[in-house]
Amino acid sequence: MFNAEEIRKEMAEQKDRYAGGKFDSYFKYCSDGEALKSIFVDRKIRFTQPRVLNDPLEFNPTMRFNQPDTSYQYYDLNGLLFPSIEFFFRVQIIESQINAYGILPLTKIPNSFDMWSHYANGHKGFVLEFKEDFWHFPCMKSEKRDERSFGEVEYVEDYAINLDDLVDSKNEIPVDVLHRELFFKKTSRWSHEREYRLVRPLTDSTDYKPPESRYVYTDINVYLFPFEWECISSVILGAAMTTANKKVIVECCEKHNIPIFQACIIRDQKDWFEKPASIYLLSLDQYESKSHASNIKPQVLCTDTIKLGSEKIVKIAKITDLPYYRDYEEIVEELHRNLKKGGDA
Repeated sequence: MFNAEEIRKEMAEQKDRYAGGKFDSYFKYCSDGEALKSIFVDRKIRFTQPRVLNDPLEFNPTMRFNQPDTSYQYYDLNGLLFPSIEFFFRVQIIESQINAYGILPLTKIPNSFDMWSHYANGHKGFVLEFKEDFWHFPCMKSEKRDERSFGEVEYVEDYAINLDDLVDSKNEIPVDVLHRELFFKKTSRWSHEREYRLVRPLTDSTDYKPPESRYVYTDINVYLFPFEWECISSVILGAAMTTANKKVIVECCEKHNIPIFQACIIRDQKDWFEKPASIYLLSLDQYESKSHASNIKPQVLCTDTIKLGSEKIVKIAKITDLPYYRDYEEIVEELHRNLKKGGDA
């Protein structure tokens, strides 16, 4: 293990590397529920439909027209209310497009405290590191080996679409133009996530069945796509992940020779947003046994640099030499019995 000064130095280097984007890979935050099983047991990953994502503004831009006076009025036919131009095209153009696609959201930031909290179930999940050219792999393409749309998300202050401006000389809106506006733009409130996306049609999934109705629908089913471990550079274990889940991931990673990192929460260090607590990524390669490292309790992985510099092992002759024995005799004796049985502290 590193000492306190080495930890601080490595944390500073990690902060500089990730803040400056001095790497070429991409990171996917995942929860510890079904995602863990689908990825490490079934080797499948979800591409999520837009309406299942967590931002209600996303894919829901302000719609503008060159003739706004008539674009927002509704129509009454013998007591039957028909939608406005704005609402009709919002449904027919936007909703009809986004429901047929899935998104793999990625980021350039593997050590964001907030994203570990939001997207990895309170640091109980994990992060996949994808290689810089992962979307060129066959598993990320169509059956005909067509590459899918991949790119960086643009963060904007004015999240709006003018459909009249998108129409081409054939009086049509090109699909690629519409997709760029819908799939690769978000409001600036999310800019701290530095998101990239791979977008693919749900028809790439063998589980997908196109709707029979022409009416717009909202698809909330889960669609999983096979992937190859050759796409993955490493896996990062969450600081609060259970030892049972760690063992599943470690076993899979060792089988496929994938490096593993352990995320640690350092309470007395600020992150590169200058907010309290920082995430330090500890390589498990320094341990002789990764399975032993996977037994480390979450309580140990939330720590302080001063503690790391002060930890040492002191030999004692008998259990009553423990400084806390007298006040907690029954608890300490039970702990002693568990340790002798090979159990946990």
